[in-house]
Formats: sequence, C-alpha cells, structure tokens
Amino acid sequence: MLSFAWRMLRRDARGGELRLLAAALVVAVAALTAVGFFADRVRQALDRESHQLLGADLLLTADHPWPEKLAGDARARGLQVVETRTFPSMVTRGEGDELRAQLAEIKAVGTTYPLRGALRIAPALNVADAPAVGVPGPGTIWVDERLASSLGARVGDPIVVGQSTLRVGAVLTLEPDRGINFFSVAPRLLMNLEDLPATALLQVGSRVAYRLLVAGDLSVVKRFQREVEPQLVRGQRLEDPQNGRPEIRTARSIGRRNSWVSRHC
Repeated sequence: MLSFAWRMLRRDARGGELRLLAAALVVAVAALTAVGFFADRVRQALDRESHQLLGADLLLTADHPWPEKLAGDARARGLQVVETRTFPSMVTRGEGDELRAQLAEIKAVGTTYPLRGALRIAPALNVADAPAVGVPGPGTIWVDERLASSLGARVGDPIVVGQSTLRVGAVLTLEPDRGINFFSVAPRLLMNLEDLPATALLQVGSRVAYRLLVAGDLSVVKRFQREVEPQLVRGQRLEDPQNGRPEIRTARSIGRRNSWVSRHC
C-alpha cells in the first residue's frame, strides 16, 4: 500500500499537480495574511476615529452640574479634563427692520477643548478652512455656516447672546464630537466658557447638557471609568468608544466583522 501511494505521489509530482497545489496554498496563505493585516489597520484607524468622535477618551454627560471633586480626582490621576455646556437659545443680530433672530445650539467650552480631534474654522463663508488654534477667546464667538447664513453675519459682526454682545471671530466648519442628533438640529454657536455667566442664559429649569471630557493614558482612563460608573445617579451617563453614539458603535461593529472575516475565511 505504501509503495503504491509513493508511486502515485511521484506520478503527480511529475505531472505538476503537486506544484500547482503548493502554489495555490502559498497564494491562499498570502491572501489571508494580507486581509488580516488590512483588517487590523482598519480596526486601529476606527479606534482612533472613535475617540475623535467623542472629542475625548471618556465623556461624562449629565442634566445637572458634575461635582467639582470629580474633575479634581481625574486631574490628580494625571488625566486631562475640560468642561462644556450645551443648550438652545435665541440669538440676534442687527436692530429695527434689520433685526434677525435665530434659534441656535450654544456650546460653551473650556480653553483646552477638544481633547481628541480638532476644530476647523474659516475666515468667511465659502472659503477654505483650517485647523483652529484653541477656542474662541473671551468676547468672541464662532458660528457655523448655517447660523452665519441665517443671521447674515460676517466675521467682526456683533451677535446678541442673552445679556451679552459677542463678536463673530470665525466661521466654524467642523466639530469632531458634534455627531448626528435628530433632536438638536439648530445651528451651532461656539463660545468661551468664561463668557457664559455674563449672558445670564442658565437659569433654573434651563435645558442644559453638562459634559466633562476626559483623556489620557487609556489604562488610567479605564480605571477612572470603573470607579465612577457605580456612582452614577439619575440624569448622568458615561460614553466611551465602546458604548458611545450610534455612528461609533456602527464603525466598531464593521471593524470587528472585518477582523472575524480575516480569522475565519
């Protein structure tokens, strides 16, 4: 039986069938290796993008202010922390017959916002934008293209925001963590957090989203998240790249599916 098998093997080798089979195996292994490498690079890119979609490594959102101690604890661990406030309000430009009003979604941010990704601004409507350096300075706001168009506002124009008058410093073209929210379709106005008290817009009953953005060493962030999670109360929630907005979950599921295909095909 062994001699018969050996003769058959020698015959197949002379006929070139074994060489063809070996070549096919080499091509298959190379293809699987390439797919696995590509899927891993896609997963890494999606992981980086998911952090930028949050503007941080961890996002804490509440309908009431977060305790100051929480931000202090995060900073004590060497983590970066920045606060934001988001709420709707009417803003106006002009006077008399030229008065224009528009409901805007106002976002007041700390000076180090965002912790991941970058804002992009332009000096006017319909011109090239560029990465922003910092955030709007005190007394200055950035308005997105829709708000600039609806108010007829240009850079340098005064906009009345609550009890304050702030000047347009740039046209906001990109916010890394804005995402898609069908319950908030108003155009954006970005302002410095230091200017918020003077507007007197935050009153009892105001519909405000209080956010803490946290970033740093991922192992430290995860440890901080595990300690904070059990302490959450009504109106508070945590978001990270695993449980964040729908577009983040969709992107990560695509990455996992690609990795599964590369391992099992």
